[in-house]
Amino acid sequence: MTLRFRRLRLRAVTTDGVYGADVPFASGLTVLWADNTKGKSTCMQGMLYALGLERMLSPRREIPLPHAMTSYLNTDDEKRVEVIESSVSLEIANGDDQVITVNRAAKAATDTRLVTVDFGAALTDGAIGLRRQNYFVLDPGAAQREDGFHHFLEGFLGWRLPQVRRYDAPETKLYLETVFPLFWVEQKFGWTAIPAAIPTYMRIREVHKRAVEFIMDLDVYKLEMQRERLAERVAANAKEWSVVRQELDRFVARNGGRIAALSETPVADPAALSNAHVELAQGTEWHSLNSVVSQLRGSIADLASKAVPDVEDQSEEVTQKLQQLTQRVDELNTERIRLHGIQQIKLADMRALQRRITALDDDLVKNLDVQRLQRYSGVTAALTPDRCPTCEQALADTLLAQEALSAVMPVSDNIEYIRSQKKMFEDILAREEREESERRNQLSAVGRQLTDHYAQIRLLRSELVAPGSNPSAAVIEERIRAEARLRDLEALQAIFDDAMDRLRGLQEAYSNLLQERAEIPAEKLSQQDKDKLSRLTRLVQGRAGDFGFSTFSPSELSISEDSYRPEKEGFEIGFETSASDAIRLKWAYQIGLLELACEKSTNHPGLLVFDEPRQQSSSRPSFENLLSRAASAKHRGQQVIFSTSEDIEILRPITAGIDCNEVIFPGYILQKLDN
Repeated sequence: MTLRFRRLRLRAVTTDGVYGADVPFASGLTVLWADNTKGKSTCMQGMLYALGLERMLSPRREIPLPHAMTSYLNTDDEKRVEVIESSVSLEIANGDDQVITVNRAAKAATDTRLVTVDFGAALTDGAIGLRRQNYFVLDPGAAQREDGFHHFLEGFLGWRLPQVRRYDAPETKLYLETVFPLFWVEQKFGWTAIPAAIPTYMRIREVHKRAVEFIMDLDVYKLEMQRERLAERVAANAKEWSVVRQELDRFVARNGGRIAALSETPVADPAALSNAHVELAQGTEWHSLNSVVSQLRGSIADLASKAVPDVEDQSEEVTQKLQQLTQRVDELNTERIRLHGIQQIKLADMRALQRRITALDDDLVKNLDVQRLQRYSGVTAALTPDRCPTCEQALADTLLAQEALSAVMPVSDNIEYIRSQKKMFEDILAREEREESERRNQLSAVGRQLTDHYAQIRLLRSELVAPGSNPSAAVIEERIRAEARLRDLEALQAIFDDAMDRLRGLQEAYSNLLQERAEIPAEKLSQQDKDKLSRLTRLVQGRAGDFGFSTFSPSELSISEDSYRPEKEGFEIGFETSASDAIRLKWAYQIGLLELACEKSTNHPGLLVFDEPRQQSSSRPSFENLLSRAASAKHRGQQVIFSTSEDIEILRPITAGIDCNEVIFPGYILQKLDN
């Protein structure tokens, strides 16, 4: 996970010939110096542009290069020449010593979204005949698809950027533009925030935290995502369980039954499903499906063992059975009327409960508002009916009896009372709704029995007037009806068994999910994360002291375990620091991340780029210490690039005393090239 810059090449074809510059970079510290307006920004923005990272600066797709690469440039003799074509090339290497040269046009006939990669050192070695491949940037898919340059660059760096949450979509990749600001501080916006000015327009939730977590390779987000995805799987399991349960409920209800001893939500206990069964309504009582099927099979066996009698032999039995059915129909109608009457009364009660709960909700909101206003205004005294709530004047004259002038319940007590009342009525309503569901099932079962009995009554009446020698249609119908009922109940049992098999599968999955959840650490940060943040805190404290941070003692600095920003005594550091101290703290944080990469396993590329690091007129000793600390990167095998327009008379003595590579441009960086 290493990124090293080897050489930058700028080329501009003008009406006066070809202008350009080559900027070499070495291991350790490279100081790039040019006077103001001489092209230093052209170099720094050119590297960003070559890598397709201009959206790190702004959501606009404008080319970030100055006019010297896009429209016109000024020569040393103050002549202005028009730019016809221009391009940027950047040679980079990764941790496996693979070298590529990235080429991108700034002004050309081709589309500027095209990036061409030469697989080799085309700039430092002048290699020719290298394998070349085209990629695209800026368009959708540049970070995900095979031909996207950022997808290629991610693989070249050995990174695997995580999927992160968005505000307007489920997930997206953590884009390179959100990660590079942690080690690439550009001049215009990069110095405005600690740890970095990370773009937020990509709608990534908590993008600053996600970027730091990736660079430091923290486990916290992985654990958080595991918890979230596990919660989603648990919710999906519960939803599927509910769907199966509801489908089974509807099917059983259509057959005059109900499900007993089956949980509404998934349970891990394997024995929980063994008690679940179907009950069928037999009049006003409920009997298990198994007992009804067993009884029905016995009846069918009895009917099958007897020959079908003639009508004249069955007349007395038919008459007796007709009387029994008529009596049974009267009883069922009475029961239906009773249940319907109870239902109407209970429905009215439920509507009253709902109105009462709504009224309590309104009262609760009003009391909460009163409590909020009292808290904001500092008024906490209890209101009493014998004093004006506005001016506190006594109200002696009143139409109320004197014994009625008792203390009014305080608002806080009133809120708790309303909440308890609301909870009580909600519990009552939930109980009434369960009982109403039970009544609907009973009414449905009674209705089906009445329909069946009416059909039998019609058949028996028609048999009483049929010729005596005819076979008894009632006996035949009873046998057919019983056999059909048995088939229906057996089909119901089969469907119930299938549903139980599905629920057992969901139960097993739910048990596995609970096991996975138990294996995830309960704490937000792993011990490894805590060690990294603790070490980063010590590094930032040390570097802040080296750079002259003086708003308060650097030992009071710490890195928040929540936001990963510098803080003091649990509070993020804001306006209490001077502008120059804020810059020193920025230096300390970025250098701390760089040095942490040598001690801990992180995703930091071992590269740090500062564009004009001496912001807010930072003192010379601070700047000197910064350069000296940055120069130590060479011993760690890291690379630091500083670009500056600092007074050369101040810069020279500093760089002379440290091990660094100087790239000095006395005039304009873009110079006319010989053919």
